[in-house]
Amino acid sequence: MGRSAVTKAKSRGRGRPRYDAEDAKAAAAFRKLGAKTTLEREDVAPLWVQLRNRIEDAMNKGVLAANSRIPSEQAFCEIFGVSKPVVRAALGALSVDGRIIKMPRKGMFVAPPREHVDFMATNLGVFGDLTAKGHKVSTRTFEFVRAKPSEKERRIFGLPPEGDVVRIGRVYMSDNVPITMTHISLPGHRVPGLETRLGENMSVFQTLREIYGITLSRADRWLTAALPTPEQVDRMGISAHTPLIAIESLAYDTEGMPLEYYEAVYNSSLARIHMAVGHSPAGQLLKTSF
Repeated sequence: MGRSAVTKAKSRGRGRPRYDAEDAKAAAAFRKLGAKTTLEREDVAPLWVQLRNRIEDAMNKGVLAANSRIPSEQAFCEIFGVSKPVVRAALGALSVDGRIIKMPRKGMFVAPPREHVDFMATNLGVFGDLTAKGHKVSTRTFEFVRAKPSEKERRIFGLPPEGDVVRIGRVYMSDNVPITMTHISLPGHRVPGLETRLGENMSVFQTLREIYGITLSRADRWLTAALPTPEQVDRMGISAHTPLIAIESLAYDTEGMPLEYYEAVYNSSLARIHMAVGHSPAGQLLKTSF
């Protein structure tokens, strides 16, 4: 093989052409994003979480267009100045969330925008679904403590004797009208410093994902009819005869570990709960939306 042929072979590399040649427009967008992105190694959020959030934000703003090709792992490392484990974790989380699509023998691509917001495992449904419908969603937190777990919490999360939990009690309001009251429990070791990270009118689900890199993938949920307790009457400003839907939920992360337990009551006279039953590609059986 002559000198020129060797040079061409080296520049071409093995297998598919270089990323920039496959999708020049996407390559330019990713390189521009990489030039503007600074990942903080001292931040409480791991590097892969920061990277994942920067990419998702760029997708939401249209900086990274739908159907754009995702760089190879090696190209990602060069563009953002991180290691392959960081890249793999960030892309894996985006894939689980449905933000990127993996196509066999073709590569990975930015997924088209979603048309519906589904309530899967936490009060993301209150924030996401009602906000998408044009409602103003707010919270009123009446409990936010880190404490020793009850026997039930210890059993649910499999906590050791020295373990703790974070408890969050909230009333969620739609257009300033209380719609649901919730008691949430999280295993303390999974959410260090949450007390300083979660503010009023912030989604618990979104905070878990953006700060701690935790995604809830499925939930077991039980619904029953109920009348309000005196506490619920007082905090929600409803009649003692208002029919409510009582919801008990245990949500799991992508590794199948229990992460969130909550008990809530929902005033269905203000908005219906929609439930669609069926099998999804991820094996989920139930989606619920407000």
